[in-house]
Amino acid sequence: MDVIGLSVAIVSPWLAALVAGAFAAAKLNSNAAGTAASAITGVGFTVVAFVSIVGTQSSTGRSALIPPTLQWDSLAVSMSLLVLGLSTLIQVFALRYLRGDVRHTWFIMFTNLVTAPTVLLVCAGSVIIFAVAWVGAGAALVALLATYHHLGQAQDGVRRTALRFGTADSGLLVGSAIVVISAGRDVPLDEVAARVSAMPVALQFLIPTLLVASALARSSQIPFHGWLPFTLASPTPVSALMHAGVVNAGAILLLRFAETVSLQQAIMIVVFLAGAVTLIYASAVRLVRPDVKGRLVFSTMAQMGFMIMTCGLGLYAAAIFHLIAHSLFKSTLFLSAGSGVREHAISRNLPARLTTRPVVIGVAIAVAVLAPLASLFAAKATIAPGISTAELGLFLFVALTLGVALGAGLLTHFSVQSFALGLIATIVVSFGYTIAVHWFGTVLTVSTSGPGAPPWLLIIPAVGLIGVEILARSRTRYTTIRELIYTRSLSATISRDTLSKGRI
Repeated sequence: MDVIGLSVAIVSPWLAALVAGAFAAAKLNSNAAGTAASAITGVGFTVVAFVSIVGTQSSTGRSALIPPTLQWDSLAVSMSLLVLGLSTLIQVFALRYLRGDVRHTWFIMFTNLVTAPTVLLVCAGSVIIFAVAWVGAGAALVALLATYHHLGQAQDGVRRTALRFGTADSGLLVGSAIVVISAGRDVPLDEVAARVSAMPVALQFLIPTLLVASALARSSQIPFHGWLPFTLASPTPVSALMHAGVVNAGAILLLRFAETVSLQQAIMIVVFLAGAVTLIYASAVRLVRPDVKGRLVFSTMAQMGFMIMTCGLGLYAAAIFHLIAHSLFKSTLFLSAGSGVREHAISRNLPARLTTRPVVIGVAIAVAVLAPLASLFAAKATIAPGISTAELGLFLFVALTLGVALGAGLLTHFSVQSFALGLIATIVVSFGYTIAVHWFGTVLTVSTSGPGAPPWLLIIPAVGLIGVEILARSRTRYTTIRELIYTRSLSATISRDTLSKGRI
């Protein structure tokens, strides 16, 4: 059953792309091409789901029938289901969204050409297969971003993406080449760390650094973040596929090479800091974006920052949960972006909220601090007693974000009903989050060679996010700092070409 699921997962998107190309060559109706391609991908998802339910893949994902260059472990199964499912959903959405569009067939073909190497990426079991799939997925994404290639903004996005992908991916290729040449053959992913640890100290730092650079670029993390905000000229289905799937590849790389990256704690600290700085930066810029898709872009960057930050702590099970949850959530947001515009227009016309009394502010803050802490640690004690230092730090950080959300809601509208609903929602989210992270921790086994970043570093993103929230709500104090951050954040979303040509 394992080999059936693996074969269908890898082959189905290639077949869908081939069918779309055949329809395009015969100049047949693009809607028929989209229907056929989405049906093939959907069948692939269905077969993989059926096999994963009735089959019993091994914990290592290895069997006699599966070649050593591939694997079908829990991570490969779950990620294949996610990629195939989202690809099918987005292609079906595009049947209506791009109906009559002359670039519809291009979208269909390259959507499946992005899906195919992405599935191969998560199922890769060796260095060469992983590197080929990684570069293939990036190249297909660049081509997909050129769906509306005649638009200047689209050309800018393609150029920025290709430049950053090409620069960072060369690091992955160089690191992979060093490992393969030193071994004289293709190397299974679970043997890479042992081979790197036997190399000179300089290479023990260089190879993980090159891998991390590729991961940060694909997930639009600082300092390789300057491509994702400039891809808004792509149609909404492209954005949904990119934000729900492609940007998650950075975490997949860090997971598959976890033992290698964790050989040096300094590298894990770099991973953590890159995610933390991106989280703070993207959260600030998101507040000044006037458009729905623009806010979603920087929301994705912030979420990716949190996920990369979690990988830096060595909490890979939590990172995988956030990856899957973010993919499902963000694809829904992008595909409903039109409704978001309408809802924003309605909320803009609502009356301003009344000034809240000091007593109410005090009660709201107290509840926002205590309720998430109590519910999260009650859930942890009930579901999975015992907690490591890194998990403690992560839970405190999650409690902080829950507290900010709860406090903002209570301060906006404080009543008995909002108070009760807020507490119930906090408890449900806390227990749901704890259950999900614990389940992923038992299903997905990710081994590391060394410690992750020190948990006390979580103070940095916590202070940064609190500062952003205070400055965003301040109207009289910190005016100079607030205006400086506002102008810098706003200018960060505008290309230099646009400024130089006076288009704003």
